Amino acid sequence: MDDEFHYRLTKATKNEIAQNLIDILQRDASITKDSRIFISNWLYTDYTGKRKAFYDVWDIVLKNYLPTTRPVLFRTCNRIGKNGKIASFTGRLECARRISDGKGSLLICDTNESLKFDEEISKPGEYRYTFYPLVSVLIKARDEGRGELSEGVLRFIGEDEYIMRIDSSNMHGFKWIKSKL
Repeated sequence: MDDEFHYRLTKATKNEIAQNLIDILQRDASITKDSRIFISNWLYTDYTGKRKAFYDVWDIVLKNYLPTTRPVLFRTCNRIGKNGKIASFTGRLECARRISDGKGSLLICDTNESLKFDEEISKPGEYRYTFYPLVSVLIKARDEGRGELSEGVLRFIGEDEYIMRIDSSNMHGFKWIKSKL
């Protein structure tokens, strides 16, 4: 018997969660119960436990959400993954450095540059280079104080997390080096 956690969602539920995540930031909607569970499970599940249901929801969101902010985002990894893979990024270089422990690679994306084409020539459902500011949802939930997300989940605000596709043509990759100073 498999004791691992397997997060599964129906196609309709995936679409509902994705639309709610978009509406939270575009229309000031409240976080639904399914979206709260999705966010909590995403944050508490490490990369080995993230399955298709998670990525299907983020795929819908990323194709249909155009962010209003344009931060520089960072991702640390042992090796640079394949293009199109959905992954967590951070808006804080120090957070990426701490997670990497000075090992592996660092991806840097200037979203202002990468979103120029999506904004000009693409429409919802066709976006390729967008990202989702998950940290903004956490901050909104904290500031509204309605108890929509638990205190444990709200602690992830410090991670400054964004969800984005890896696209090496729009990112810069570097190797961490340890300074001997």
